[in-house]
Order: sequence, then structure tokens, then C-alpha cells
Amino acid sequence: MTISKSEVSGNFLQHYSQGIFLFGSILTSLGILLVTVGGSWDITNHLLSKPETFFSPPHALMYTGVAISLIGVVLSFVGWKNLQQFRDSYFLSLKIKLIGIGLLTGAGPLDFVWHSYFGLDGLLSPPHFTLIVGMFLCSVGGLIGISRYLKFNDSKSISKFLLILAVIPVWLSASGIISSLSLPFSSTDYFEFNPEPTIAFIIASLAYPFLISFSLTLVFRLSNYQFGILSILGGLFLLIYSSTAIVPNFAMFDTVQFYSLNLIPFVIADIFLKLNRSKLTMFFVGGLTGSVFYMVYYPYIMYTYNEILLGKLVSPSLIYFVYFELIQNVLLYTLIPAIVMGIVGVVTSKKLSVKILMN
Repeated sequence: MTISKSEVSGNFLQHYSQGIFLFGSILTSLGILLVTVGGSWDITNHLLSKPETFFSPPHALMYTGVAISLIGVVLSFVGWKNLQQFRDSYFLSLKIKLIGIGLLTGAGPLDFVWHSYFGLDGLLSPPHFTLIVGMFLCSVGGLIGISRYLKFNDSKSISKFLLILAVIPVWLSASGIISSLSLPFSSTDYFEFNPEPTIAFIIASLAYPFLISFSLTLVFRLSNYQFGILSILGGLFLLIYSSTAIVPNFAMFDTVQFYSLNLIPFVIADIFLKLNRSKLTMFFVGGLTGSVFYMVYYPYIMYTYNEILLGKLVSPSLIYFVYFELIQNVLLYTLIPAIVMGIVGVVTSKKLSVKILMN
């Protein structure tokens, strides 16, 4: 049986178009990663009352990330438009990206108008929340696109580490949504957007443990149980968070070594899953990684629990001391719910990984 030139040309075009879509998905995820890093860095600068200009390094990183994500979405559309095989399977990824990039690019002019009328805005202002939701949707679209490409093309083990790039911006942008709904950083001269302290307490205690467990077990499932991928993802999150939230504050610089100890439960989880992938082991991993959420989200999570448990006025130089003053009571109130939500994260990651990889 001979294969015609048109068939060869068509197969090449399909393979090439899938490659373009993958590259677009990678750029989308990479761009959102830069935006989240810049955003976290910018929050730290605000808390430290550092002078800010429009072209500050955190802002420049964010704008660069938005531009890269926009290019990624355009390339994804070009690749998808030339597809015949798998076109329907990639459409969900493209649709989510288009909605996300629309919110992301629209948040810029909205933020400019908001600043023009109301001056400085808080973490939960409408422009900022629009930005964060757009970031989250773009990162989810990138995750689906990368995951489906790897499945359809039966990629080698080494290429599955692309999933780390796919999941980390989802984890970071979702963390931004939770932080917006739980941190008391949204009070301004014109508006009081700070979340009610009790509701903020509940959101942080349930959502953060769920997100950690979900992100780690999702990348583990999507990679077809690749050993080491969970530790690398967790380590990358710790590196980014420490670099943007701890290192810029000289009063907390010495606590980086303490923060790095959070890698231990991630490595333990990886080892347990290497030895046994039973449902019970997965639940153990979810409970373990969910239970350490207060340590993983050091230092700013302290502000949420301080509102209820202490009510102190905390300066950047006192964050470390108040954090440890709270730790015993926080663990007393949150340990069991955190373990439960970690297990819920495991169950949810199983269901969503199947949907992400479906044809």
C-alpha cells in the first residue's frame, strides 16, 4: 500500500500544527508564570512601602508576562485553525485561553481608570481580581493544551517534565485568588474590600490545603506517575515564593533556610508514591501535603490568622515573630480540616486528570 504525497503533506501539516499549538501553550503558561512572580514581588514591595513607579521591576516582569501570554494564545489559535485531527480535543484549551487573555489584557486599562479615579487600590479591587482570574484561566488553558499534546503524541518521560511548567502557574494564580479572598490587604481611602475575618479564616484553612494537595497529585497523575516530578514542582513553588515574598524583606532573609524545610514533606510524598501508588497512599500524601499549608504559605498567611487570633498591628520587621506566636493555635484549629481538604484534593485531581486527558 502506497501513501500519496498529499497524505504525507497532510500528516506533516497536522504534526506541525500540533507543535505550534504546544509552543503556544508553553508560552501562555510561561507568561502567566512571569506575571505571578511579578505580582508576588509587587505585593512584597507594597508591604515594605518601597517607592513605586510604573516601570518598576515587578511591573516590568508582569507586563512582559502578559505580552508573552498574548503571543502564546495567538500561536495556539494559529495552530488550532490548521488542525483537522484532534481539533475538537484542543478547542477547550483554546477557548479557556481566549477568555483568560481577554480578562488579562482588559484588566490593564481597567486598572488605569481605577487608579485615575481612586488612587491606590487594594489586593481585592475589581481590576486586580479581573487580572488574577484572567491569569488563572490562561494557565488552565495552557495546562490542558500541554497535557493533551503529551498524551496524543505519546511523549517520552523527559518531555513530561513540561507538566511542571503547566501546573506551577495554575498553582500560583489560584493561590493569588485565595490570597485576595483571605488577606486583609484591600482597605483603601475609598473602598473597604477586606474580607470579613472569620470568612477569611475559613477560606484560607480549607482552600490552601486543597490547592497544595490537588496541584501535587494532579501533576503526578498527568505525568503517568513520574517519580521526582512532585518534588520538583513543590521545590519550584518554594523557590518562587521565597524569592518574591521572603528574600526582598531583609528582616526575614535569615528565615529562608527555615522555609526550605518545607521541601521535606514533598520529598517524603514522592518516595511513598514511588514505593506504593495505592488509594491509601494517595490519601496519606494528600493529608500530609495539605497539613503543612501554614508553613508553605509563610509569611503572609500570618496576616489572615492574626485578624482573628491576636489582632496585632504587624510591621514587616515583626512578621516572623507574630507568625511563630500564632503557629500553635493555627495548627490546633486547622490541622484536621487541612488533612481532610488534602484528601479532597487527591479525589478531585483524579477526576480532573481524567477529564483533561479525555479525547
